[in-house]
Amino acid sequence: MKSLLKKIVILLFVSAAITLLANTLLPHRIPWIEDWSNHIESKAAQKKIDVIPLRTAIDFYQIKSHRFIDARAAEEYANGHIPRALSLPFQTLDHHFEKVEKLFDSEMPLIIYCSNRDCDDALLLAIELQNMGITQLSLYIDGFERWKEYGGSVEKTK
Repeated sequence: MKSLLKKIVILLFVSAAITLLANTLLPHRIPWIEDWSNHIESKAAQKKIDVIPLRTAIDFYQIKSHRFIDARAAEEYANGHIPRALSLPFQTLDHHFEKVEKLFDSEMPLIIYCSNRDCDDALLLAIELQNMGITQLSLYIDGFERWKEYGGSVEKTK
């Protein structure tokens, strides 16, 4: 039993050493420490997706110049969303082809949002829509939670 335990410990040690060495030498290594506070904004910038704050989102909402897209799950949308926002959950995007098709027919730019700055569903949806050819889109980074905190209009479908 001690022999087996000793072999397992050695195997784990060797595996860890190889992993550390590979991560140090490879060009696309995994960072040991990373600043996640601006992760969504950084990814959006890499994909050339405009990021807008709450004030800009409210301005666009008030002048009705943009279509708001809610990337959260349908249940979250039903419990409260920005009025006139279209529910297009990222997790079930494949099942909403008819909604995506309507977006191509519209000349109105899109503002995509989810819960908050830590939620990446809006970014992932924006990237997918961008890959499909929709280029007039922005990411409302502060999300529905901040919209509600500020006192923005809220609509429920339940």
